[in-house]
Amino acid sequence: MKRSFSLIVFALLLCAGAPPVHAEDGSTVDAGMKMWLHNWHRDQPGFTGISSDTTMLLGPAIEARIGEQVFLEASFLFTAADYRFSETGDNVSRQDADIAVGFLVVPGFGLLAGYKHATFKEAATGIEDTLSGPVMGLVLTAPMDPWSRLTFYGRLLYLFTRFEQDDAGVVFREDSPGWGLEFGLKYAFTRQFLGSIGYRYEENTGNVTDVTDSFSGVTFSAMLRF
Repeated sequence: MKRSFSLIVFALLLCAGAPPVHAEDGSTVDAGMKMWLHNWHRDQPGFTGISSDTTMLLGPAIEARIGEQVFLEASFLFTAADYRFSETGDNVSRQDADIAVGFLVVPGFGLLAGYKHATFKEAATGIEDTLSGPVMGLVLTAPMDPWSRLTFYGRLLYLFTRFEQDDAGVVFREDSPGWGLEFGLKYAFTRQFLGSIGYRYEENTGNVTDVTDSFSGVTFSAMLRF
C-alpha cells in the first residue's frame, strides 16, 4: 500500500511540469517545495509527556486548480533530521504522503477529501509505525488586498486514521483518529512565483492505548505557477 501510494503522488508531481490544458478558464498548476518546522509531543497514560527537538519536514508539492471550483493537492514530505527525544534517547525519521481533492461551494469556501499516509521509523530498533487513512475537511481563502497578491488561507481537517506498529513481525493495530488545523498567508511575488508562511497543528489519539501524539509548528512554501 505504501509503495503504490508513493507512486500515485510521484505521478501527480510529474504532471506539474505540464501547463494546464484550459488556462483560459482559470486553471493553474503550482509546483514547488513545502516545509514544516515543528516538534512532536506524546502523552501516554501513566507516564510523563515527552517532546522532541524541533525538526523539519520538507519535500515536493503541487496544487492544481481546475476551472473555478475543483482543486487537487499532493505532497511528499520527509524529515531533514530525525526527531530527537532527549528524555528517552530515541531518534525517529518520518515520511508523509498526502493527496486530496476539493470543491469550492462558493468563492473562498470549500470542502476537501483525501488520504494521508505517514511512516515513522525508530533508528536504534528499526521499529516502524504507520498512521494512515482518509481525511475530510473545510478550506477557506480570503484576499487581503485589492490586487489579491496577499491571501489568507485556512483549513480544518478530521483524520479517519489508523495506527499500525510492526516490531520484528509482531504487528499491533488500533484506530487513531484525530484532527488538524492550518492557517497562514500566501503572497504572489510575481505572476509565476508564490510563497507562504503559516502555522500547522495535527493531533491523533489511539482508541485502545489512549496515546496522544501532537505535532505543531510553522509552515513555509515556495511555488512556481504554470
